Amino acid sequence: MQNPDIARLFDEVPDLLEIQNANPFRVRAYRNAARTIRDFPEPIAELVRAATKDLTEIPGIGEDLAEKIGDIVTTGELPLRKQLAAKLPAGLLDLLRIPGLGPKRVKILYQKLKVKSAADLAKALDAGKVQKLKGFGPKMEEKMRAGLGQAQVTERRMLLNEAETQALAIVGYLNAGGNVRQIEVAGSYRRRRETIGDLDILVTSDASAAVMDRFVRYGEVREIVSQGETRSTVKFRSGLQVDLRAVEPAAYGAALQYFTGSKAHNVELRKIAQEHGYKLNEYGLFKGTRRVAGKTEEEIYAKLGLDWIPPELREARGEITLAREHRLPRLVALTDIRGDLQMHTSATDGKGTIDDMAHAARALGYQYIAITDHSKRVTMALGFDAKRLREQWKTIDEWNATSRGFTILKSIELDILENGKLDLPDDVLAEADYVVATVHYGLNQTEKELTRRLVGAAEHPCVDTIGHPTGRMLGKRESYRFDFDAVVRACVAHGCALELDGHPERMDLPDTLAAAAKKQGARFVLSTDSHQPGNLPFMRYAVDLARRAGLESGDILNTRPLADFRRELKRSKR
Repeated sequence: MQNPDIARLFDEVPDLLEIQNANPFRVRAYRNAARTIRDFPEPIAELVRAATKDLTEIPGIGEDLAEKIGDIVTTGELPLRKQLAAKLPAGLLDLLRIPGLGPKRVKILYQKLKVKSAADLAKALDAGKVQKLKGFGPKMEEKMRAGLGQAQVTERRMLLNEAETQALAIVGYLNAGGNVRQIEVAGSYRRRRETIGDLDILVTSDASAAVMDRFVRYGEVREIVSQGETRSTVKFRSGLQVDLRAVEPAAYGAALQYFTGSKAHNVELRKIAQEHGYKLNEYGLFKGTRRVAGKTEEEIYAKLGLDWIPPELREARGEITLAREHRLPRLVALTDIRGDLQMHTSATDGKGTIDDMAHAARALGYQYIAITDHSKRVTMALGFDAKRLREQWKTIDEWNATSRGFTILKSIELDILENGKLDLPDDVLAEADYVVATVHYGLNQTEKELTRRLVGAAEHPCVDTIGHPTGRMLGKRESYRFDFDAVVRACVAHGCALELDGHPERMDLPDTLAAAAKKQGARFVLSTDSHQPGNLPFMRYAVDLARRAGLESGDILNTRPLADFRRELKRSKR
């Protein structure tokens, strides 16, 4: 099993425990274990099978959790999850798929209204019973009605990093079997969407039947939907559907283009082909019955009078016009990034020391990082008051005094309070090298109130960046409501940057909003919101977001060397 598969089983346990009034510390232990497993850089199943590492050496994994991981790897199931699930109505767990309806609210609905399924919830909503419960207002009722359909969905979309783990594993497995000449994962995965519904894999091979036979024998396969010499479809134990297609080399580029672009992008390309007297499909670009292009994507786009379009842009959002006019952006690359500007240490809710985070960042070739532990409002994370923050900054000063070629910025993730004030006084913030301001509480305030809070922070002379600006958590929490254009205008007017948080559970700003902000002249930073050293490679997902938004290196402050980065910050211009 892959790490996301193991983590998914652990994800369900704390939800089940919380609904059943279990000890909060036990609930938190399983939530932390799920995150640790999901983010662990090595395949845990292989460690278990090879017995090369004691799992209790992994922070947050004790003997009990290590034993349960072993059970999952050997049996594919977690007995505790089955035991807990058996104590509750089966339909109750479906409610957790509704965005914003977490275990606490599900428990209230179950205990107060005897809601046991999506059908029960629909009846309770129609009868007006739900909005009478404490904590369930009109906004929550609206969300629940909109999300009722999600409760019926048995196959959920995967986060990009989870899908990537699955994709890399199956591609590696197919390559190891031989007979594969070319292979690529296409679809929304290649476009780097933040969530993935299924995987489309293309290969060229001189022995496609053998490749297909190996594919359906992959250890993660739960069901063989179909098997043929040129196409097979399977479902993994995780629920992910994977299609494998074998195509001839002369059509590989055409197939790759066809199965990568969004439906709307491909429709536009076919129209252009028709205007040129061609026919375009997954087998190639044809003039009558003669194939004039198809071996590579580049030759197809060129025949249509277009520059080759990076996969991330193939969403029919104006990229085809830019390609025709040779005005496509030179998209930012991971190698352009000089530093990571949001991460947490064990002083608050992280799992690494300052040293740990710095050494991991240096190993990635960075020149600088910002240690942004939480401010005091985030009590669950043991957030910093002014005294503790200054003590950490003194430690960072001492660290920097002995470091060459690498700098830790004295920073803070500063809460924007419900009343619009900032969580620490101005004299403290003025001593910082970098401040990222975020909203964690009061997410149900009105659009006007949330907009006022964010605009006020953007205007503040000591706030350099608005962090994870929409507050969304993919699959768990939608964006809070605010006037995004007003916030962007404030950022542009006052030199405040917007963050693209690449943590796979956030991916915030969404690419469409980042693209809109760029048009207004906004500047950006990319970060990982890392809570342990192993999270730092999440920067590639922040870059994915930026590329989908059409951002170039010049749009992003932390592509600059440290001295230039400092000069670009708002505080340097005071």
